[in-house]
Amino acid sequence: MIRVAMVEDDLDVSKFHRLFLSKVEGFELICEAQTVEEGLKQIYQNQPDLLLLDVYIGNRNGLELLKQIRAEGKNIDVILITSANDAHTVQTGHRYGVIDYLIKPFSFARFQEALNRYRANRIDSNQTFSQQEVDRLLHKGGQNQVYTLPKGITKATAFRVIRCLMEADDYLTANELAERCCISHVSLRKYIRFFEAERLIETELIYQNSGRPFQKYKALPESAQFLKASFI
Repeated sequence: MIRVAMVEDDLDVSKFHRLFLSKVEGFELICEAQTVEEGLKQIYQNQPDLLLLDVYIGNRNGLELLKQIRAEGKNIDVILITSANDAHTVQTGHRYGVIDYLIKPFSFARFQEALNRYRANRIDSNQTFSQQEVDRLLHKGGQNQVYTLPKGITKATAFRVIRCLMEADDYLTANELAERCCISHVSLRKYIRFFEAERLIETELIYQNSGRPFQKYKALPESAQFLKASFI
């Protein structure tokens, strides 16, 4: 389980963040704060893996917190969630190593995409890398795309699933996709997470009059490059 902290001074916004987070498997909110000072205290006490950080926090700036935890070498990943979209804030976040930047207001699909990508690319502290893997991590989106397939993901099945999505005229439910690809729902879930993390598919959450909402999936144009990529 990935342990998450949140620093957000707007109680209504934090409520939606909690709701969104509860819908993404594998993440647990362990602490939250409404001030920079309390945020630092919670981070030191609880040692979360991931921090959801606002920029405008009362009369303080969340970038101060970001700079402090970096200066102190805290091993925590940060996603900035803010209405700030100016060049200075974006550049500062990038320079201090934020793994994603969500501009308010944003959709659940974009929030989910950020968390799934983080989970897929999360670095184990005991992990070692080849040059290709480092290039893959730091230089995504190049013309010669290289993918590292997670454990349990095979190239052949990944190609089959992405082709089924590319050939569909519209969104497919998990049931429809599993049937077309002749793959179990358990296995399909792993491939969907991988494709979401790599931004190869888009997800639409469908709400019903009764019962739980369900998701539908559609291939993005970038998925065509996946079939031409290299794999390690």
